[in-house]
Amino acid sequence: MNFAFQTLWWGIKESFYQIGRLIVLNVSWILFSLPIVTIPAATLGMAYAIRVMVIDETNYSWKVFIEGFKRYLLAGWRWFIPSLLLPIIFIYNILFFAVENFTLSIIIQAANIVMLVVWSFLQTFTIPLLVEQEKPNMRVALLNGVKILYQKPGIYWFTSIFLTVFLIFSTFIITPIIIFSISMSLFISMYCLQVFLGRRGIVPDEESSKVYKKPGSK
Repeated sequence: MNFAFQTLWWGIKESFYQIGRLIVLNVSWILFSLPIVTIPAATLGMAYAIRVMVIDETNYSWKVFIEGFKRYLLAGWRWFIPSLLLPIIFIYNILFFAVENFTLSIIIQAANIVMLVVWSFLQTFTIPLLVEQEKPNMRVALLNGVKILYQKPGIYWFTSIFLTVFLIFSTFIITPIIIFSISMSLFISMYCLQVFLGRRGIVPDEESSKVYKKPGSK
């Protein structure tokens, strides 16, 4: 648990170190998503840029976002379609069966609520895992997410709970969503994933071989 908490904490701290870049990425994501059909490419393009920022910020520039946008212009729909359709189906079933009070209707409602919560929970690392693949595959990303949940449940739970609270809070305030909330959430999720994969490290003894040192540090 200590390792999981420190991983999340360092992810949050690093996101503040990169706040200027994250604001630029967040605003770019909004602008590039305005045509609607480009939302998948803009989202995965931002994740692609953040991955470079997390792993080796010396190779990062805003052009990486454009590179990612072009790369996922079509491939991004492999993620977006199931991510959009499944929640719509779950919510439709919940609302459709809400008009009846039969036992079967209540059971179906409850099942769809559970599936919606589970689906949302599994999205914590889905986007970061997609940009780890040469060709985005939703099924592979979800399975890899389950692997993280099994091997490092603390990281998964801490990250999921924090991002849920952070995004809900930001939505109520509205302004942070426009300025930096989406990109910061992706950064934290990406940071925790890279620690899990061993490309970033933190101080705990159990991961002492993976300690990350910033350029110029001793």
